Amino acid sequence: MKQFFLFLIIFSIIILLSVLFLRSSIPELYSTVLGSLAIQSGLFFSAMFFLWENNLKKTLLSIGFPGSLKNTIIFTFLGLVLLFFVLLLVGLVTTLGGFNDQEKISDKVANLPFAILLFAIFIAPICEELFFRALLVPKADLFFFKLVKIPHLGVFASSLLFGISHISYGSVVEILGVLAIGMLLAAVFKVSKSITPCILIHMIYNGLSISAMLLLNSEI
Repeated sequence: MKQFFLFLIIFSIIILLSVLFLRSSIPELYSTVLGSLAIQSGLFFSAMFFLWENNLKKTLLSIGFPGSLKNTIIFTFLGLVLLFFVLLLVGLVTTLGGFNDQEKISDKVANLPFAILLFAIFIAPICEELFFRALLVPKADLFFFKLVKIPHLGVFASSLLFGISHISYGSVVEILGVLAIGMLLAAVFKVSKSITPCILIHMIYNGLSISAMLLLNSEI
């Protein structure tokens, strides 16, 4: 099975490189859709390659999926409450600092195809949570603890990479916001011992934020 995931990782990389190489000669819609699919599939299959434990049931159990319904509801609710508080704080800091460039994100989202927006709400959260939380948080925790004997550095390291992965938006607010979201989701994953609340929080946040940005742009 690992060989199959490795093949799909390589295939995703080839597709992404092909899109980047041929970007000027193919319609923007196709390059955006194919590029997004290649990136997210690469994250998903990379996560599955390293997380795989003999069979699907054992693999899902190792990341706490689906987990207890009660714990899922509790951690999803608490995570969402803390998430909006953190984002409010980020917005306040960036506004007072004079570098709130939220409009860059809204403009970019408004020009994305509807299929990509649905993909961002329902598919990307699964791929990103498996890679950045289920895979990177424990791996980075173990690596940094062996290196410097400081626990929980995996939370920051995985969140920093998560923030950098959103640099294409060209927005300081987006990078800081994603960094903060990543740290919160990593904490939820470590405390709940389940990836399910992280996926649900990510889906709900993406759905609400994309809907709000589309609504705002339609009224301007």
